[in-house]
Amino acid sequence: MPSTRGTPRSGVPILAVASLFVLSGAAGLVDQVCFSKYLSYVVGSTAHAVSAVLAAFMGGMALGAQLGGRFAARVKRPLVAYGVLELAVAVAVAFTPLAFGVVTDVYVALVRGSEGSLAFVSAARWLAAVLVVVLPTTAMGATLPLLARLTEHQEDPRKRERVLGLLYASNTLGGALGSIGCAYVVLPALGLRSATLAAAAGSAFVGLMAIALGRGAISEGHQAAEAAAPKEAGGAPTWVLDLTAFASGALVFSCEVLFVHLLVLVVGTSAYAFGVILSIFLVCLFFGAGLAPLTHRLLGRASLPVALALAALALTATLGVWQGLPDLFRGAAGSKATFEERELVRGLAAFTALAIPTTLMGLTFPLLLQILARRADVGRIVGRVTAVNTLGSVTGALFAGYVLLPALGSQRSLVAVAAMFAAVALVVAAYEPARGALGQLARLGAAALALASVVFGVRAPEWNLSALTGGYHVYFDWGRGEEEIVFVAEDTQGGVTTVTEKDGVRTLLTNGKFQGNDGGEVHAQRFFAHYPAMFVPRFDRALIIGLGTGSTLGTLAAYPFEKIDVAEISPSIVRAATTYFGPIGADGLRDPRVTLFLADGRNHLLVSDARYDLIGLELTSVWFAGAGSLYSREFYALVKQRLAPGGILQQWIQMHHLYPRDLATVIHTLRLELPHVALFYGGGQGILVASAEPLRTSRARLDELEATLGPMRPSRPLRSLDVDVLAAGGGLDAFVADVAAEVGAPPSKLVSTDDNLYLEYATPRGNVLPWSSREELVSRVRAHRDPGQIAELFGP
Repeated sequence: MPSTRGTPRSGVPILAVASLFVLSGAAGLVDQVCFSKYLSYVVGSTAHAVSAVLAAFMGGMALGAQLGGRFAARVKRPLVAYGVLELAVAVAVAFTPLAFGVVTDVYVALVRGSEGSLAFVSAARWLAAVLVVVLPTTAMGATLPLLARLTEHQEDPRKRERVLGLLYASNTLGGALGSIGCAYVVLPALGLRSATLAAAAGSAFVGLMAIALGRGAISEGHQAAEAAAPKEAGGAPTWVLDLTAFASGALVFSCEVLFVHLLVLVVGTSAYAFGVILSIFLVCLFFGAGLAPLTHRLLGRASLPVALALAALALTATLGVWQGLPDLFRGAAGSKATFEERELVRGLAAFTALAIPTTLMGLTFPLLLQILARRADVGRIVGRVTAVNTLGSVTGALFAGYVLLPALGSQRSLVAVAAMFAAVALVVAAYEPARGALGQLARLGAAALALASVVFGVRAPEWNLSALTGGYHVYFDWGRGEEEIVFVAEDTQGGVTTVTEKDGVRTLLTNGKFQGNDGGEVHAQRFFAHYPAMFVPRFDRALIIGLGTGSTLGTLAAYPFEKIDVAEISPSIVRAATTYFGPIGADGLRDPRVTLFLADGRNHLLVSDARYDLIGLELTSVWFAGAGSLYSREFYALVKQRLAPGGILQQWIQMHHLYPRDLATVIHTLRLELPHVALFYGGGQGILVASAEPLRTSRARLDELEATLGPMRPSRPLRSLDVDVLAAGGGLDAFVADVAAEVGAPPSKLVSTDDNLYLEYATPRGNVLPWSSREELVSRVRAHRDPGQIAELFGP
């Protein structure tokens, strides 16, 4: 009898299929990243918006798994059907860039009529996501149940298990490769639209190859497969298997939310950091999936409760690892001077934290598939448990983000998830039959491991949050040193928000990154309001995007605006500001003229029809993941639509750790939409002031304005403030042209858009620059300063 090694009886080379499933997983991950980015432009980046997108994406996958399992037995050529599904994915993905224009209009129309109802807005976000992702995700979800049919022709039960395990592991590996490739190669090189089309092309290639491989392989049908399938008596009840599938998805995704939350705090918040974190998480799941066949062969049906218990134990036994991660970054700037070296350190930190617990978690669902591989009609069963697992995944992600994390904090949340793993392990051990002495011993071992995990979790010392929030990952320096933490809040929206106190100065931090204080930085933050206010022609309505410590709000409230809107994405920032920074400006939220919107600032502008005389942005660094969308040409075009005639945009821009090309790109992009721009400098910070109309003020105008100022007025008259304009108008054009010549590109190429994502992926590389780069950049801009153009800004 000929060997079937690597080839099922249907004649399909399983290694070739697995290779296609690797590419499919990579393309699917790129699809997911691109969909999420596109949808963030439409529905925003708040936690509620991200949750709506996640629910739509995972809901489509679950629907596809259920449908795929239900109809798999009727398919004579499962590999051909799989290829058709991949082609369907390709077509749907290829049309998504066009679909977003329509979806945006529908979403804006719905939200503008909602009168601020969170439930209605959330439903509108979900609907917007569903309109885009339901077709490709449903097709993606159906692929594994279809391919599971390839195992039905294997008479050897161990080969059935290996084939199904190989397919699952291959797709997971593809996701890991897609994640790292998307962050470091695909999106930076191709941009959003081309990356989406490239992923569609990848799916199309997979589909065509699968059809070519499967045309000659005819399935014997469900009845023949059932006759060939090994019969296995007994087993856990169906509800236990469904519980395991649901719990595996829920707990693994809960851990993903918690791990990302913690690693952002320790490793960084750039787009690269997120790519590293996700790829290593998936690699570890792949390791676990790869170990599943061996584990099942050694422990039999008792392997599942043992794996669940080991995952619980690993979560609590490795809690101490997190405390040591900052040491990998602290003071390492000298030895890790390049961007590539620092990215490797980030990857090492993520792998150190995730390797053991995530690999063991990666065993759980594949082991369930190993058990199911011995049953007849495997496609239907795999479809059902995959759908249940997917629903568990979205439930776990939402539960961890909205319930566990805010209520318990990250450390106790991990302990709680470990306890849930332990509980599921005990249930499965009680119902899953264990044959022989080894099986009985494994069941007892699972119970002992589950109890040990609880003991480890209860006895684990509390983390030193001052060290974890030290921000060493940003510049690989010695940070601020440990400070007393007087406030801490953890949530999915703001990450870890802390207020520290040292020498009587309180500092606001987000994920260890400085946001402001009530000490020396207040002077600089006052300028964020004073500089643009000098040029505002009317004081009807203003918008501040980003509350921070509230100092800009408090200063702006001193001016005679009739209405001031504040858009802040993080509720924790609002709590911290109102509790600890009220005197320097956050008390301005009590002003009856002020309205607070817990919203993504860009999305607020998209769905609002208000016109503003001043729009000010007090944001964190441009290199944060997603921050580049507030420096893109599309954003500036949106601002232009929302500004009243003569209205002013004020935008903070960091001058430190920024390459000249990146600053030139921000300036040139801004001037394409708001041509009249001046770059101010105060307190070591850059302040861009821009308008569609010429910037003009006068001493008489400032004196008149002085008489209207409230309590937060400057200590000196406006006309005598130290105003440092680095360059304006033609001077900024000269700086842009100088930089363009240096990099060998025409000035027209120095543009950041929602599509090319230039700043998103360029600015994190500037963090390797020394602090002295700020003075060098300031001097370079100032060299193009035209005193005549500066004089035109301030008339008599």
